Amino acid sequence: MWRILLTICLITLLSACSVSIDPETEEKLPVDQSSQNGVTIISDIAPKIEDEISRTERIKEIISDVFHLDWEDLKDEYAQDIFYLALGDSLTRGVGDEKQDYGYTVRLQKQLEQWSMIKSVELDNRGKNGRRSNQLLALLKKGHYDEELAKANLVTITLGGNDVMKIVKNNLFTMEQSMFDKELPKFINRYDEILQEIRLRNADVPIILIGFYNPMSIVVDEVTPFESIISEWNTEIDNLSLAYNNVCFVPVEDLFVSNEDMVYHVDFFHPNSTGYDRMAERVIETMQSCDIESMSNGLLGFGE
Repeated sequence: MWRILLTICLITLLSACSVSIDPETEEKLPVDQSSQNGVTIISDIAPKIEDEISRTERIKEIISDVFHLDWEDLKDEYAQDIFYLALGDSLTRGVGDEKQDYGYTVRLQKQLEQWSMIKSVELDNRGKNGRRSNQLLALLKKGHYDEELAKANLVTITLGGNDVMKIVKNNLFTMEQSMFDKELPKFINRYDEILQEIRLRNADVPIILIGFYNPMSIVVDEVTPFESIISEWNTEIDNLSLAYNNVCFVPVEDLFVSNEDMVYHVDFFHPNSTGYDRMAERVIETMQSCDIESMSNGLLGFGE
């Protein structure tokens, strides 16, 4: 029974959500490099962020008048500007985020900017819908991100979901566990190559590998093999992270098991703003437990 339900759901979701990416034609997201209050403004979300910043500035003015505060004095005299590069698929791109804050990435950017040692964070979001591991690897080998990686102080990556969905799409009516078992070592080898390519360009930058989840859990009542498949792939990504210095794995699978807290977008495939809030919180918690300050020699951290 679960195969029939899963097939119907996947046909609908794949037709609506799956987007192929040609590595040859990738374009950098349009970014307005102007900065307000230390937040790099991305052009197509600028009006929303500007409204938020205006409200924040008004609050700051009131507090400053009452307590005679100079907000610049709250920053350490050695505070530095940070360059944050986000790579990966639609989870990095922020698809489903009705606030259009580029998913977890802008949320992470804002959290980092609260730390006294960080003057500002420039975010370069290179997430693309439908991106698979082979496509990101091809871009890296061609030197597509050489300049960005060389100056990066933080890199985050989301990969895996589209590699799994490609197997599903190509074998919709004949899916077997063995197909995923056969593809998993190839996926991990590509992911390993991705990390090697990054390390060739930046030997020490902290890299945060973010896992993926099973969106079928909320549309199929019965337990399916997908749960174990997704868990196994995430476990292998986690194991890969342990083989490298300054690399940390962030599990998010448990955040999207149900929609009781309304964490899914209306497509029931991607997170909504609440889901991305949860993702950002998990990323921050995991970075702290991985001791991101030590990884970055004190450059990165969270706190007032």
